[in-house]
Amino acid sequence: MPLLRPILHPTPLLPHIRLPSPLKRNGIPQRLLNSGSAPTNVNDLRPSFEAPPPPPQKKPRSLFIYIWGTTFVFFGLVAGHVARSFVAPPPFPDPESREDRFRLEVLRRDIDSLDIVKALRAEGYHLHSDTALNDSGAGKSGWRELDFLVISDPSGTKLEDASQTISNEQMLKPEPTRTLTQKTMAGSGGLGVQRAFWNPVTRELIAVVFFGGRLSGWPGLAHGGAIATVLQDGLSRVVAGPDAILDSVPSPSSLSLTYARPTQANNFYVLRALLSSPSDGKTLPPHSDPDASKSWLPWSKDFTKRQPVSSTIEPVVEASGTIENMAGQVCVRAKASFPASAVRE
Repeated sequence: MPLLRPILHPTPLLPHIRLPSPLKRNGIPQRLLNSGSAPTNVNDLRPSFEAPPPPPQKKPRSLFIYIWGTTFVFFGLVAGHVARSFVAPPPFPDPESREDRFRLEVLRRDIDSLDIVKALRAEGYHLHSDTALNDSGAGKSGWRELDFLVISDPSGTKLEDASQTISNEQMLKPEPTRTLTQKTMAGSGGLGVQRAFWNPVTRELIAVVFFGGRLSGWPGLAHGGAIATVLQDGLSRVVAGPDAILDSVPSPSSLSLTYARPTQANNFYVLRALLSSPSDGKTLPPHSDPDASKSWLPWSKDFTKRQPVSSTIEPVVEASGTIENMAGQVCVRAKASFPASAVRE
């Protein structure tokens, strides 16, 4: 039987037979094979109208983090402000400058609005630190308001009536002789403004004083030397009276200060000063010269033995004063001794 050979020439049936395309392999187009991409899985096809999955929810932050953050920010601001105030405080304006005059005008309005200044100007009171304003002054003469620089001004302008006031332009401004309090410590950063009242019956002085920031020894606190200077001038004013010059009063023979509370800078304080009775003279024990032969000084330098020694002590008067804050708390106490002959009537 002859072998069957494949028909190699076209026949009428060949157009109806579809041979596998050489561009396909296992039903996969050749372009997909060449591109190296796998066919899309039919099972992975999803309807286009299906919503995407929701995003993962973020975990809420702990409240502890906000508390710590707020705390650190607060302490940072406070530390920065304190460091700036201590290390590099803002400079104070020069005395008599435009900014200084503006600040002084603000201080004048502030000091005139204080209750103690209004009360002393309205009526006459015999005022003490432990006496209420409304319960004092029965039968006493009125307080005499002095120039606001009376503590340091040698010839301030006085007001005969406590209710009378004068403007700054009407105040006499003599050439200052007390350069420490009137020049060095002047200005809004220094002593600023003052209001002083004098009781001619009891020889009491009440003054509202101001300690500026330039008088600070420690940041925020008034220097002890500035406080002592103001107190000494106040006690000297009690001895000199309202009309005498402070330079005519000798310096106190003794001055003791007690700092009870810190005195804050840039604040108003009340100075109270009172004069006590003169003390009687006391007799000294008899003075005997030491033996000249026992002296280790040569005769040309031994002048101490030849100086006359008084047998009595001159009578002295004692003046006491306090510095109080506006709440009535005593911050500084002072006591000084003056010769009785220095008291001016």
